[in-house]
Amino acid sequence: MPGAAAPEEALPPAPRPGRRREPRSTLRTAARLALPAVLLAVLSGCGAVPDGEREGDESQGFVSAAGRGLVVDGEPTRLRAVNFTNRYDAETRITDLLSSAHPSARDYAQVEDMGFNSVRFVLRGEWLAQDEEAFWTWLDRNVAWAREAGVRLVLDLHVPVGGRWLDPGSAATTFEMWSDPAVRARTVEFWREVASRYHDEPSVAAYDLLNEPVTTDSDGEQWRSLAQELVDTIRAVDDNHLLVVGGVYGVEGRFDPEGQERHFLVDDENVMYDFHFYEPYPYTHQYAPWVDPARDGGTYPDPDRLVATAPPEVSEADVVATSSLPEGTSGWTRYDSGVVTVEDPSAVAALPQFVVEGGMDGTARVDGVTVTEYGPDGTVLREVLDDPMDRSSTGSWYGWGDDDGADPSVRLEREPSGRQDDGSLSVGGSVRSGAGWNNSQHLFRVVPGNRYRVQGYMRGDDVVLTDGDRSRVRLELEVYTEVPGAPGGGFLARDKDYLEHAMSRHLRFGAEHGVPMSVMEFGAVRQTFEMPGKGGDRWVGDVLGLLAEHDLSFGYWEYHDPDMGIFVDEGGAPDEPNEALLDVLRRELHEESP
Repeated sequence: MPGAAAPEEALPPAPRPGRRREPRSTLRTAARLALPAVLLAVLSGCGAVPDGEREGDESQGFVSAAGRGLVVDGEPTRLRAVNFTNRYDAETRITDLLSSAHPSARDYAQVEDMGFNSVRFVLRGEWLAQDEEAFWTWLDRNVAWAREAGVRLVLDLHVPVGGRWLDPGSAATTFEMWSDPAVRARTVEFWREVASRYHDEPSVAAYDLLNEPVTTDSDGEQWRSLAQELVDTIRAVDDNHLLVVGGVYGVEGRFDPEGQERHFLVDDENVMYDFHFYEPYPYTHQYAPWVDPARDGGTYPDPDRLVATAPPEVSEADVVATSSLPEGTSGWTRYDSGVVTVEDPSAVAALPQFVVEGGMDGTARVDGVTVTEYGPDGTVLREVLDDPMDRSSTGSWYGWGDDDGADPSVRLEREPSGRQDDGSLSVGGSVRSGAGWNNSQHLFRVVPGNRYRVQGYMRGDDVVLTDGDRSRVRLELEVYTEVPGAPGGGFLARDKDYLEHAMSRHLRFGAEHGVPMSVMEFGAVRQTFEMPGKGGDRWVGDVLGLLAEHDLSFGYWEYHDPDMGIFVDEGGAPDEPNEALLDVLRRELHEESP
């Protein structure tokens, strides 16, 4: 689902934030239109057709891995897919899907017309158990429609029985499949039955074994073990189909920003290794109702918004900081660093931070931060930052405490009130070696010789500085120098070069092992296409360009959805397109189609 992409890089002194893709709401429902009874009766007999009885292109072969790419009958190919999500997140039952107006034969024809050649088809493991006859009737029908349209299906087990980690705020969240062998066996049996049914069906391109696995162990071995068991189970009944295996997206029951780095090999040669790509996440998911409907994530491209490509190196020569919050209790007071020249000739970037240095007891709060850039002569060049730190903006700040964020005596709170609005940030409890807040979205480029100023409001409640002169509570700009050998000198702007860098972290796995890789999810919210200057079409065009350059199969998220869909109508028919998105997809896909 949208959002488990590796995040934009966070910066020391805070550890990398545990940013993850948030779940979409399970409350949204779609209209359900019944198919005519006669049509249902006809379709109920639709199934996997033996090779000799297929209509259409009888020469269609199976998709297979070959080196770092894919082939069909020896000829190179790529899966250019769009995701059919089948309302998996709306507590939909299989009988609802059987009578739904989406997907339909019309949708598959539309997919082919747009330039896609495949559909990543979302499944829930429980649908088979709810009504086996209805499940196979529904799935057989979609296989037949895909075959008729000349489109292939990637069958994707998106939500396994006993494994629901995409919605951690839901009462339905469970990791039972990792602890109960009987529940795990149901996922194994699910794939055995699917592979047995479709083993001779080339219109099924691949089996995507499990979407974004999050384990409860500390190293992801639960998924590695299950993945190999699924491979062995499928191969016992099906030697034909390509398998899609994703890495470990999280451990210890939570999404992990390093999760997608945990790619691993399974013992099989016909496998494509997958990762999902929503970089930069604050951009692709801005205003998303399942994240924060008020959060602005900026534009694309944006030369002024930087992302770290390596652990940054702090300039010791430049200190741009306010005076310290005093001890005791104080009201909201504006603090000002003054105008300070950046002297270090190797300085390239800076980040505003709220920092407790040394020890502190009590609570310190911050609100309303601004950063201004001046020329050498004192002329105002630009307002780099004006963050009100209200409820909508404090969510993009990340806290750290006593170096590793693990000290339970340090309290880091997004407060429900501020100086003049509904938000602020605080550091409280007993800090012993440092704590604070930073926001990687506020990383900006600096020019040696220019002058900079940080201002903001702070207040204290029963503050005690426990480490003498070493203790300070202040706002500062942490200035960073160029990192030799790192992409972009350690910092890249939000543009195609950054996307290339973010993608390359995964592609190293494919290069090292000589195996094909894919991106079976990428996409952005509709606001990036509809709001002036957001640049969603540029982002999609650049991602598609990189996918083509690296010969990667892919799946756009998603076909039909009011938030991220190519078609946004909830009624089922593709009659309300996201025009800007549809235009760029058609242009790019038809340019690369044979």
